[in-house]
Amino acid sequence: MKWKLPDDSTAPVITAEEHVKSRHIKKESCMLPETCVIFEIGMALKFVEANFKTITLLETLPCFLEGSECISIEGHEGVCFTRGGYGAPAAVDTLETVRALGVKRVIVVGMCGGFSDSINVCNVLIPHKILCEEGTSFHYFDNIEFAEPDRSLYNKGRAYFSNAFEVLTDDAVTSDAFYRQTYAKEAKWREKGCVAVDMESSALLSVSKYYSIPAVSILLCSDKHPLSENDVKWDWGNLGFKETREEFVRQSVNFALQL
Repeated sequence: MKWKLPDDSTAPVITAEEHVKSRHIKKESCMLPETCVIFEIGMALKFVEANFKTITLLETLPCFLEGSECISIEGHEGVCFTRGGYGAPAAVDTLETVRALGVKRVIVVGMCGGFSDSINVCNVLIPHKILCEEGTSFHYFDNIEFAEPDRSLYNKGRAYFSNAFEVLTDDAVTSDAFYRQTYAKEAKWREKGCVAVDMESSALLSVSKYYSIPAVSILLCSDKHPLSENDVKWDWGNLGFKETREEFVRQSVNFALQL
């Protein structure tokens, strides 16, 4: 199904640039640094604020949907950090909003569920490409199967995170329907070379490409799916996952600051 009309040259009814100045927004916004880390991890911003000396740039990012706080780190005002909306549409709302406020480079930091023998909980996955099984990308491109990261950011991320984690670069998939990740569906994904699934990355990378914004997705494997109905049932994390997740967030911050 193609949702983007190939001959549609008309403008959107509303743009993010117009929205951040609209009556829907209660407070004035400010321009943001050129690099933005979009966390798709609920505890990440609180961890950053507890472990770094931070500056609040915006108490609430002026998204169309619910926006998060946007912060920077003292002495490193060229990078900002926010929490993205959960799921592809809300995540892209965040991306569109930070782009409207001046962001020109994006680092997506999130989590994924592994469904292959090759990936384990606490591995870091920096996907070479991500299968689009969410609906948002197809409103920006009339023909897209995989979203790809910026090669320079991808290479830098792979080199940096390999110093602290076991890093994989296999393909991933983004899906809108986490309760419809059936055994047959995940088998089809494995046939395409995918080893893990999340809810935002392909949309964030494809929309970044649409706007010519360099972007990369860096994911921590949070859970391992059974490969068949006879395997051990699904479970979340492992005994060391909480500490690994905190270190993953810390290293993600340091990666962004040293770019």
